[in-house]
Amino acid sequence: MSSDLHPTAMNVYGYAVAWGAADAFSWQIEPDDEYRNLPAHYPTLAEACDRVAFLKQRGFKARAMALLVSPDDSPAAFEANRIQQE
Repeated sequence: MSSDLHPTAMNVYGYAVAWGAADAFSWQIEPDDEYRNLPAHYPTLAEACDRVAFLKQRGFKARAMALLVSPDDSPAAFEANRIQQE
């Protein structure tokens, strides 16, 4: 197995959940409520796994995935992508 599959140090924003109908070829990820440049995500892997289990119990396919921080992410870019709350 590749060592790339088991990184020792990585920063994550949280854990997103991709889901879809059991017979569908495509997956969906809900958008984030606060930022346009992120999908909806949970702060812990345990919460994302709970959501995956919930969806699977209802007949959907679902997977949790880490939402990785890119080295070029900046606070200014995130502020530019903030969704205005009314």
